[in-house]
Amino acid sequence: MVNHSNKLLRIFLIGFNRCGTTSFHQFFQANQISSVHWYGNELARCLQRNIKYPGFAPLFRIDRWTAYSDLIALPGTPWDASLPYQGPLIEANRFYPQLHRAYPRSLFILNTRDPDAWVASRFRHDQGRFAEAYRRALAPDRPLTDAALRERWLQQWRSHHQSVHNFFRAKPQARFLEFHLNRDDPAPLMEALSSSHGPLSQPHFPHLHRSP
Repeated sequence: MVNHSNKLLRIFLIGFNRCGTTSFHQFFQANQISSVHWYGNELARCLQRNIKYPGFAPLFRIDRWTAYSDLIALPGTPWDASLPYQGPLIEANRFYPQLHRAYPRSLFILNTRDPDAWVASRFRHDQGRFAEAYRRALAPDRPLTDAALRERWLQQWRSHHQSVHNFFRAKPQARFLEFHLNRDDPAPLMEALSSSHGPLSQPHFPHLHRSP
């Protein structure tokens, strides 16, 4: 049975997709923490819409979960849907300031990995379809070259990580944790989760969809 008693103690993954979001999602579920992952572009789309209107809570209409991950909306996906998403490209992990303002007791996890490995994983994702869709979303008439897209992603990576660090450094009381997928000891992660959501029945953190 999923534990809904700590819903106000949200968990937000504010790193990028291809940084262990599926592993986190399944880990949360294994520990009876209600979790949602990507949700067919709806998480990012709803977050952007709600944040645009100050009267709405950021999680308006998507507030039934505790943990949120893979906050991206990409035109053209899902690939096998008869009516794929046709809205704007949204990287909603950048909305962490608004999420912290609305849910200050929540745990914010910067899920991360080596940036070059992350870029390579994005290029491989879904047999290259992710990168192609991303190119079209940025510049439909003149899609970016591999080199240009790679540099854009790396710049986005550097900017986001620096902004996250600066934001939470200025808020020492915030519940913030950076977790490097291939390098960090999972013990602080387990401690942070168990302190707010109770003992973990499955304390082993998996790494699913591991890149070769």
